[in-house]
Amino acid sequence: MLGCLLSVLLCVPLLHSHAQSGRNKQDEKRPVKPVPLPPLPKPPVTAPEQKEEAIRINTDLVTVVTNIIAPAGGKASDLQREDFEVLEDGAAQELTIFTRESEAPLRLVMLFDTSLSVAPRLAFEKKAAAKFFERLIRPQDQAALFSVATDVVLQQEFTNRVPLLTNATKQLKAGGATSLYDGIYLAADYLKPARGRRIIVLITDGGDTTSAKTLKLALQQTQGVDGVIYAIYTGGLWNSQNLRDLAAERALAALTKETGGEVYHPKLADNDDAAPDDNSDHALKELDAAFAKLADELRTQYILGFYSSNEARDGGFRKLAVKIKKPGFSARARAGYYAPKG
Repeated sequence: MLGCLLSVLLCVPLLHSHAQSGRNKQDEKRPVKPVPLPPLPKPPVTAPEQKEEAIRINTDLVTVVTNIIAPAGGKASDLQREDFEVLEDGAAQELTIFTRESEAPLRLVMLFDTSLSVAPRLAFEKKAAAKFFERLIRPQDQAALFSVATDVVLQQEFTNRVPLLTNATKQLKAGGATSLYDGIYLAADYLKPARGRRIIVLITDGGDTTSAKTLKLALQQTQGVDGVIYAIYTGGLWNSQNLRDLAAERALAALTKETGGEVYHPKLADNDDAAPDDNSDHALKELDAAFAKLADELRTQYILGFYSSNEARDGGFRKLAVKIKKPGFSARARAGYYAPKG
């Protein structure tokens, strides 16, 4: 599936609705600038975390963060272990881990596109992101904030203190080009030692102009840490909506689908005569709604774990599928994982 998605990406012309300053992708071998990462703060010790730390000692454990789509009148939180079936390369696996989101801490990295192209909408993007942190973060959760422009910069290390996160969003300034894939790669690496659900949230128009890493490498790095990517696509919050960057949209679709996440598409009102203030108010409401949907989804996840019946340690990619036996329910999860090697 990854191969098909990437092949489609290569065939789509890059149509930018606006100019973006910065370097063109000429120097593909330019090394990624390292992000200085401080020691991870130790989260509060709880019984669920102690349990998860113990089971993660065995690297052969496969964990699958699963999102539930419930039918009208159904509740995702009502599902039980026996309602789930996990298939690896078509073979059913025995679940050894089954937890709901309330039992698993959240480790979230927000990648905030601060390139020059987002300058007109950066102010209300920051406001919406601050509300998102206020709505989502619990004492057992932690989030970090990266800015992504020509360089990727850690603005706020992992913390559960919402004022620190909201203050970090206020410091963001637009400028430079976009190294989105570098940002995803570094965010996944930053998440690697973290315990809990590993989530990457992108706030971006999806364009990438200066990354040394490719989309494929960024995706592989995220899959390697069991990360899930969500995206708030801000390309629709632009007056020239008739011009779209199709390559950027398809890239975000590939990143989210392959990791079990989703793309949210806030849009401006279809009113060319609207005053700038009206458009800004509408854009903020649209962003708030998108972040609210994301927060709700992160509150209805399940974590499934199993030890593969395939004992080969060949490092190969194995396809995953999660099925819900209860009528009307469906699941969304990452498309696969890389087996242990050696």
